[in-house]
Amino acid sequence: MPIYAVPKDNGTTYRMVTNHSAGPFSLNSMIDKAHVSPSPLDNMTHVGDRLIRFREAKPDSHLTMWKADVAEAYRLLPVHPHWQLKQVVTLNGVRHVNRHNTFGGRASGAIWIAFMALVTWIAQNVRLVENLIGAYVDDSFGFDEIDDVAFYCPYSKFLPRSQALLLELWDELGIPHKERKQVFGSPLTIIGFDVDPNNMSITLPDAAKKELLNEIETWIMKPKKGSNNKGKFKIARWQSFTGWFNWALNVYPWLRPTLNRIYPKMSGKENPSMKVWINNAIRHDLTWALNHLRNLPGTHIMSNTSWDLSKADVTIYVDACLEGMGFWYANQSVGYYSPVPTSTPSCHIFYFEALCALSALIHATSHNPSASRIVIFSDSTNTVDMFSSLRVDQTFNHLLLMASDIVLKNDVDLRVLHIAGKDNVIADAISRLQISSVLNLIPDFYLQYFQPPRFLLGVVHN
Repeated sequence: MPIYAVPKDNGTTYRMVTNHSAGPFSLNSMIDKAHVSPSPLDNMTHVGDRLIRFREAKPDSHLTMWKADVAEAYRLLPVHPHWQLKQVVTLNGVRHVNRHNTFGGRASGAIWIAFMALVTWIAQNVRLVENLIGAYVDDSFGFDEIDDVAFYCPYSKFLPRSQALLLELWDELGIPHKERKQVFGSPLTIIGFDVDPNNMSITLPDAAKKELLNEIETWIMKPKKGSNNKGKFKIARWQSFTGWFNWALNVYPWLRPTLNRIYPKMSGKENPSMKVWINNAIRHDLTWALNHLRNLPGTHIMSNTSWDLSKADVTIYVDACLEGMGFWYANQSVGYYSPVPTSTPSCHIFYFEALCALSALIHATSHNPSASRIVIFSDSTNTVDMFSSLRVDQTFNHLLLMASDIVLKNDVDLRVLHIAGKDNVIADAISRLQISSVLNLIPDFYLQYFQPPRFLLGVVHN
């Protein structure tokens, strides 16, 4: 098990790093990925949700963020004696057994997160630390009103009340921490983002944004004969890049479609040293993301996305069948129809359901430029999942890229929601050109045709 010492804290101290992936019979290769639950480490969604809920109750409060850091983190926990045998380190001919959970192990993160999840549960439900939001690896975060403080005796100073209560619990449980790592303020850096609870913003610092742009440019560069860029990277770098890009999605959530062709390319490749080619489809999507990143501001304003549907500026119902696509605006007498190519296989119905929703979004933003909240109802669960998660089979990714373009350009809050087929009768009838059925419900109804977006032949897939 190779070990290294790498600088941290601007070179003032060192971190011991163990390489559990080294060699053909590495420690990580002995752990089945399927047996290790994935551990999301960089999602800021619940930070925003918690601050939004507090703001709704106390809109005029002045807040401060705080961060509590555990010292030595992973190594506080032991591992099974059978695994300790695999963590023997040789120094100057002497064998040393590493009995601790180490950073770099395939299961190390899951072990630590399980422990910290329990500690967080105790803090929130037993000790009632009211404004503790949660934990990211070795850091716990929360907020308090600016004047709500408590005296923490071990450091002989006042801290935000929730932070002080959490540190007291850690002391009782024997969890170590260092004074200089227990910080608070507004804004405060949390997993690389500057979080300001008073103007409700999450900001990606300019330097971090520039680093991400530089990395994307490296990926989209086509290899030139004789250059060092061979157009392929090790799987370890692919994994690192997707993690990095996922982190940036906290500020740029609508750039998520960038990853829809990358993940399939990585699928099934276990060897971290294996090199994988970057294809033109991935370059296309990364170029799309790069252009947006260059123009988008680095600040994301936290806002309540769970607004009541009655507050929507535009509400549209959509449906598609093997005969056509149709949509109509709620409380209006006009519907829109477009035919589907004849002899379309039934397996392609999802594409036209999604294309119809995209067409409705295009129509809504072009005919209602002041609309900021748009709701689209579809009886296709696949379509709802696609627009809600921004994940889709790579064959349909061009639909999501265009939808993201529209949302970002028009700065709209889009929600695509499910409606039961039995309640979507008007859109269903329009898609089948059963206008008489619609007239029974809307006597002054009339129909117009719409042209769905056309995509260039040979959309890049390889």
